[in-house]
Amino acid sequence: MSLHNLQTNSDIRQALAELLPPDACFSPEEASARYGASTLRVTRSFAGAVRVSDQSQVVQVLQLLRQHRVPVFPISTGNNWGYGSANPVVDGCMILDLSPMNKIRSVDPHSGVAVIEPGVTQGSLTEYLKSHNLPFLCPVTGAGPTCSLIGNALERGYGITPHADHFLAVTSLEAVLPDGTLYRSPLAASGCEEVGRLFKWGIGPYLDGLFTQSGLGIVTQMSIRLAPRPKVVNGFFFAVRKDEQLEEVVSAVSQVLSEVGGALGSINLMNQRRVVSMMEPYPAENVPANAVIDDATLHELAKRNQVGSWMGAGAIYGNRPLASAARKTVRQKLSGKVERLMFFSPTSVTRYHSLSRFIPGRFGASTQSLLATLSKTLDILTGAPSDVALPLAYWKSGQKPTDGEPLNPAKNGCGLIWYAPLVPMRAESVRQFTTMVHRVCIKHAVEPLITLTSLSEVCFDSTVPILFNPLEDGAAEAAHACFSELLTEGRKLGFTPYRSPISAMDRVVDLDQRCWQLAQQIKDSIDPDRLISPGRYSAGR
Repeated sequence: MSLHNLQTNSDIRQALAELLPPDACFSPEEASARYGASTLRVTRSFAGAVRVSDQSQVVQVLQLLRQHRVPVFPISTGNNWGYGSANPVVDGCMILDLSPMNKIRSVDPHSGVAVIEPGVTQGSLTEYLKSHNLPFLCPVTGAGPTCSLIGNALERGYGITPHADHFLAVTSLEAVLPDGTLYRSPLAASGCEEVGRLFKWGIGPYLDGLFTQSGLGIVTQMSIRLAPRPKVVNGFFFAVRKDEQLEEVVSAVSQVLSEVGGALGSINLMNQRRVVSMMEPYPAENVPANAVIDDATLHELAKRNQVGSWMGAGAIYGNRPLASAARKTVRQKLSGKVERLMFFSPTSVTRYHSLSRFIPGRFGASTQSLLATLSKTLDILTGAPSDVALPLAYWKSGQKPTDGEPLNPAKNGCGLIWYAPLVPMRAESVRQFTTMVHRVCIKHAVEPLITLTSLSEVCFDSTVPILFNPLEDGAAEAAHACFSELLTEGRKLGFTPYRSPISAMDRVVDLDQRCWQLAQQIKDSIDPDRLISPGRYSAGR
């Protein structure tokens, strides 16, 4: 039976309906309506969709679909905005929705290891920790409370709390393989489950990593070590007045990270346009078609909100003596290079926010806006999921829900593609990178919004949101052309993304390179029918 026939044949759906509740199976048309929205504005056809609630259902569904050679695309919550949302890489896949698998199986009060399923979100884990009075931080990102922890870890995502590298915090996992058998991390498989959750690397070849950024299996359970809640959390902000100072600030940030080490989370550097996008509506009435905000308008918006050419943000974690020593080092290394270096705590932000209501006029309004942003940023720094970064997706397009529904950029009509390259933390490299991004984005009428997030004292990951209005003729095409040129020009300079949207997988996978040949050999050995996530960091069907 061909895939085309399966898409129009009710036999496969009838077989699935015998395995699952009636409301857990969806036709191709229903699947498209439910899962097809994407901020990339790509269109995929679906073989249908199913929602599963436990590991045994995953095995049964996978075995059935394997018999009929129907490929599956597993999703945790499908909120992979800017990279494809819930859409597969290739047409004709059956969506396997794991979001009903949302159990928090345990959180060890001693080690802080959480055992969770794919549907567990930043918000649900935070509520669990709060309700059980457990002193640990949820590994949050800027994507907000409705996003899956396992999904982000499998994409090798990161945040800015102490365990910033989210897959590095993963200690063990379970996955259903394409033949329906169960993979367990080696120590757990040998009966040493507790110690297996405490020691990431196990014994023998490290295999857990094969399930990240791949289609080698369907992860149904994961153990993640949570960072303990520190006694002191101090956020800090600073401004860089002139763009010409960027190089010395980059060098100073590297020194801070090198000397302060584990007392810091990540440090973010954001260019002026990126900060303005957090504080002002997009001035569409002042921006001609096929253009970006001009320098005069940008200067006015920045002045109104007291925004420098660059702004930095970070956080210090620890006990009082450690936090005090870290603040001293931050001050010493940044002194004379930045302006308005401010340290703040939850108490101080709340106090200042209350007092700002008494400041009259435009300055009072901008101060309140800044402090509101600080408050939401502090939520993230303290392990509480926040939507402080999510409104960015709506800056040029989309309609925010008004009925209390959570923000969903894909369903709300936003246009967004993420370009997320790795950049050496060297002054000259950062300058080359920012110059290239500015030039390419302006060429395609895309606002050059740049964030640099430290992954270590020697490497940044940059996130550049390619924002567009899908309702404007040619805007989506221009956005994809912008991403393509950023990818090409960045590689020439040595900058390449750490993850890829579904629309660019064929640009990432290069079977002329031995590393990708080996990855494909592993895929073909484990999944010869290319059943799971075909085309995801591998050759398509």
